[in-house]
Amino acid sequence: MGGGHGGAALSAAGREDSDVRSLMSRSMFWKLFVPIGALLMLSALVAAILLPLVIQRNAEQEAIVAGQETVRQFQLLRKYYTDNVVSKVMANSQLRVSFDHLGRPDTVPLPATMILDMSALLKESGTALRLYSPYPFPNRRDRVIDQFGDDAWTFLQGNPEKTYTRVETVGGKTVVRVAMADRMVAQTCVNCHNSLPGSPRTNWKLGDVRGVLEVDSSRQLASGQSIVYQVLAGLAVMLLLLALFIRLFYQRSIALPLAAALDAASALNAGSAEKVEAVEAIAGGNLEQEIALARLPDIDPRAISNDEVGQLLKSVFSIGEAQLALDHAMRKMSLSLRASRDAEQARDWLKSGQNELNALMRGEQETALLAEQVLCYLATRTGAGVGAFFLHDEQSQQFYLAAGYALPGGVDMGARIASGDGLLGQALRERRILLVDNVPAGYLPVGSALGQADPGHLMLVPLLHGDNLVGAIELAAFRAFRTAELDLLESVREALAVGFEVNQSRQRTKGLLVETEQQAEELRVQQEELQQTNEELAERADLLEAQREQLRLKHAELEQASRDMWRKAEELQKVSAYKSEFMANMSHELRTPLNSMLILSGLLKENKSQTLSPKQVEYASTINGAGQDLLNLINDILDLSKVEAGQVEFSYELVQPAQLCAEMQELFHLQAEQKGLRFHADVAPDVPPQVPLDVQRTGQILKNLIANAIKFTTSGAVDLRVSLADAAANPLGQQALCWAVVDTGIGVPASKQELIFEAFKQADGGISRQYGGTGLGLSISLQLASKMGGSLSLHSVEGQGSTFTLCLPLEAPAAASAEAAVSVPAAVPPPSSAPSPSVSPLSAPAAAAPLPPQALADDRATLEPEARCILIVEDDRNFAGILMDFVRQRGYAALVAVDGAGGIALARHYLPSAILLDVMLPSIDGWGVMRSLKDSAETRHIPVHFITCLEERQRAMEMGAIGLVTKPASAAQMDEVLGAVESALDHSLKQLLIVEDNPAEAAGLKALLGEREVVLTVAASGREAMALLAAGRYDCMVLDLGLADMSGFELLEHIQGMEQARRIPVIIHSGRDLTREQERQLQRYAERIIIKGAKSPERLLNEVTLFLHMVESKMEPSRQRMIRAAIDKEAMLDGKTVLIVDDDMRNIFSLTSLLAEKGMLVLEAENGIEALRRLDEHPAISVVLMDIMMPEMDGYQAMRRIRADRRFSALPIIAMTAKVMLGDEQKCLEAGASDYLAKPIDTDKLMSLLRVWTSR
Repeated sequence: MGGGHGGAALSAAGREDSDVRSLMSRSMFWKLFVPIGALLMLSALVAAILLPLVIQRNAEQEAIVAGQETVRQFQLLRKYYTDNVVSKVMANSQLRVSFDHLGRPDTVPLPATMILDMSALLKESGTALRLYSPYPFPNRRDRVIDQFGDDAWTFLQGNPEKTYTRVETVGGKTVVRVAMADRMVAQTCVNCHNSLPGSPRTNWKLGDVRGVLEVDSSRQLASGQSIVYQVLAGLAVMLLLLALFIRLFYQRSIALPLAAALDAASALNAGSAEKVEAVEAIAGGNLEQEIALARLPDIDPRAISNDEVGQLLKSVFSIGEAQLALDHAMRKMSLSLRASRDAEQARDWLKSGQNELNALMRGEQETALLAEQVLCYLATRTGAGVGAFFLHDEQSQQFYLAAGYALPGGVDMGARIASGDGLLGQALRERRILLVDNVPAGYLPVGSALGQADPGHLMLVPLLHGDNLVGAIELAAFRAFRTAELDLLESVREALAVGFEVNQSRQRTKGLLVETEQQAEELRVQQEELQQTNEELAERADLLEAQREQLRLKHAELEQASRDMWRKAEELQKVSAYKSEFMANMSHELRTPLNSMLILSGLLKENKSQTLSPKQVEYASTINGAGQDLLNLINDILDLSKVEAGQVEFSYELVQPAQLCAEMQELFHLQAEQKGLRFHADVAPDVPPQVPLDVQRTGQILKNLIANAIKFTTSGAVDLRVSLADAAANPLGQQALCWAVVDTGIGVPASKQELIFEAFKQADGGISRQYGGTGLGLSISLQLASKMGGSLSLHSVEGQGSTFTLCLPLEAPAAASAEAAVSVPAAVPPPSSAPSPSVSPLSAPAAAAPLPPQALADDRATLEPEARCILIVEDDRNFAGILMDFVRQRGYAALVAVDGAGGIALARHYLPSAILLDVMLPSIDGWGVMRSLKDSAETRHIPVHFITCLEERQRAMEMGAIGLVTKPASAAQMDEVLGAVESALDHSLKQLLIVEDNPAEAAGLKALLGEREVVLTVAASGREAMALLAAGRYDCMVLDLGLADMSGFELLEHIQGMEQARRIPVIIHSGRDLTREQERQLQRYAERIIIKGAKSPERLLNEVTLFLHMVESKMEPSRQRMIRAAIDKEAMLDGKTVLIVDDDMRNIFSLTSLLAEKGMLVLEAENGIEALRRLDEHPAISVVLMDIMMPEMDGYQAMRRIRADRRFSALPIIAMTAKVMLGDEQKCLEAGASDYLAKPIDTDKLMSLLRVWTSR
């Protein structure tokens, strides 16, 4: 209602202001413009009076001028008529001139008559022409001349050159009468008038006035009156338009700006009273009073004109702006005062809240009661509808509900929270106040007796003192919490924390005080009891003193016993050291003569000079075998001593159990078959494919167990079973891999089962005599198993058989795993019952070596010289027979050898087309056979394909094999094998790809490798090589690693992804040594690509001919010599000087015989002093073989002295010692040795070391 009345009042006020402004505008209009209007009206009246007169006068003048012109025109016409018509007529007698010419064809009118006739005709057009004269001409005697005519004749007779005019009203019209003298201007006219009958005169002459020509004109006057009317009408219209323009101009330029100025002034004047009242109210303390802002007219100051009214309006506008600025300042001041007042009130509210809380927390109160009082006060102070107070529990490190405010009935009063649990827990974790708005419905209903509702806002306040969280408060309200309330809680939360800490400390102190009082009472009682106890203890003190004396005596006895025990332990250590020293000395004294025996018997057995009979060769073989048995016995004794002394090192690597079993099968199945036994190795399906093992020690234990099983079994079978045992099923107490060797032999009595694991002990003496052996194998195996963290157990029934079980943990022991190389799976080195004899690389005549007897009925007896045959080297006769059938089905003849030596002999004798070769062979393994074949000029071109149980494809391909198939081989695989053989044989032309970007180097390689049987293709870039490999088939590739467009490693990476080229042998040809990083990169491709390094031309030619299976004898002699130089490894020793330093002449003799045969010059020295003298005498010595244990100066001292001489700082020194205890090798290297050999000397290893060190 109030708003309606206010609006009506404002509307009425607005209408009143509008009416006032309208009245003021009209009054000002009449005051300003009535004089102007009167002046305009007077001007219009004067114009209306004078303008017709002026116009009329102008019309008369125009009429006079027009009449004069008309008269002149008639005069000229008459003159022309007279001169050109009348004169001619008068000269013609047939015509005459007369005024009476009407109806007469021979009469022409007189000039005057012609003028009169024309006047009559022109009268209708508004121009009247009269010709009259006072002379009585015949046709004008009866005409009457009016007063104007008489006046005109009288005037013109005396003034013939002038014009006589008069304005008269004739017939209601105003006309202008213009008269001019009619003079004689032509002689013809004079003549005509003088000769005209009836002429009033006959004496006319030029210049005489004969009459008057009068023209009456009313058109000009009528036109003038019309113009007058039009001008008056236009003037009236102009006056009306001028009045309208003046009104509009006034309204826009004067009235409206004045009205705006009046409005602004009125607005300024109207708000002044209210502003005065507002200022007085503010001054009186009413800061809520609003200051109304001055209202400026809605006018753009830039659009105001610069006239007087505009200046007035600008002044009023400036006053309004000043008033508006003043109003803003007053309002800002009011707001500032109001903010100051509000801040002061907020401070007062905050201070009062803090004071009230401080007062509330004074005194000693129970913690729960104090929490409830504080919560109630805060809830009331902040307007919260519900609240909870949580305090920290030091024991549980959680916060428990200590008090509540208006909590609903369903809340658990024993609730506990931890930091981070829920919103309150998050506030505790962040240690700051959290505000939560828009709480969803149903979160926490707040109820009363009349109803309930859901609060929409939460405030979570952690109480913090320093870094210590004391508690937390949770408040919920229906409205949003104000800033002042938030400031209050922020300001008091630390004080609350301190207060509650103090309160809790007081409570604890109070509790401790009560507890102390209780303990004091208990202590008093205990003191009374203690006094009684002291009396009893005093009685027992004497008894304890006696017992203490007895204990002192016993302690002295124990110390004496301990000293005795340490003394015995030291004696045992000395005995152990003596034993180790004895074992080392025994090893030296036994190996020294054994070394000579093995070397010399080996040389005799080779019979290179062909001076021994077969029987003598057999004797030499027997001697060599007996020496090897003796060496094995020495090795067993040393192994036992190393194990007992803890000097055995273990090296772990990832091994495939299935592969190890297959190797055991290869190794022992022939031995078992020879005794009529069945030997089988089986791996359980749950056994992991790879496990970490010390392959050497594990293989040593298994070979010992299997060999014993076969030895003590006369019928039945021997099985090797590998299984996975969980922790409860084996003695280790953890998951283990168990290797069980099961036999059906004689068994071991229960009373002897522990005895057999002792050194040099067997079940009984009869066994030793019947089966042989030392009794060391099981003892060594047991201790090796223990050292590897495993166990070796026996289950046996006498007469039924035995089961030896080796259990090893699936994980390598911690001490060994740090040094284990478990990154690359390793194959177990092929075991051999006897060492593989060295095969001479020199070519020997085929008849030099005796051919082995036929193990199977092969085709050697019927073999023709040019027949194609394949040599099968396989010790398994059954499998060899199968292979022989396959070969014959393909149309080849078959040769069979069951051991390595027989295979070499057959290959050299028959030179077969191809060879199928096993690895696990007696006497010489497959690798040795392959080396022998490839080192011989006659056999190196023969394609060799391996068929074995070992996964050694890379090794086989690097040696020059055309492929490798693992056993057991299927029929399809055998077809692939024979297909590969035929493919190698059918290629008459070999395809060789050379990848070299240097044209000169490529040309050199083509010259070096070019043969009639080889098609050479050169690729100058990696991309070109890839294109050639994708388009054609190549047998070998020579690669330079440094290409222009890509590196050789990138090319190898691409070749790996090419199905056709991925098996091609690759020979790396580089003039520089490969870095370790490059060698590491090449290893990435070693599983699929055959990579060989070749720096020298001889080596490169040798490798190419090896992989291309080229027949050396068909090549040029120069190339044959280069290949021979690369193959004949021992030729590099020819002419080199070696110094042998050894105090045993037998060793010197045997080594001298061996090295002299290789073309070396041998110098001898019996001790270190003599060795130094020999070096001074012969400084060109190439290598030194240094024994260690010598009189006067041992090998260690001699090597240090040699290295001290700068001349011999790089001289190769190979240390030789019979001491093979742990650390011996390191001692030799530290003393200055370049390399190390253990006695008895392995001649193959010695020759290899000599070749290596003499070539540097």
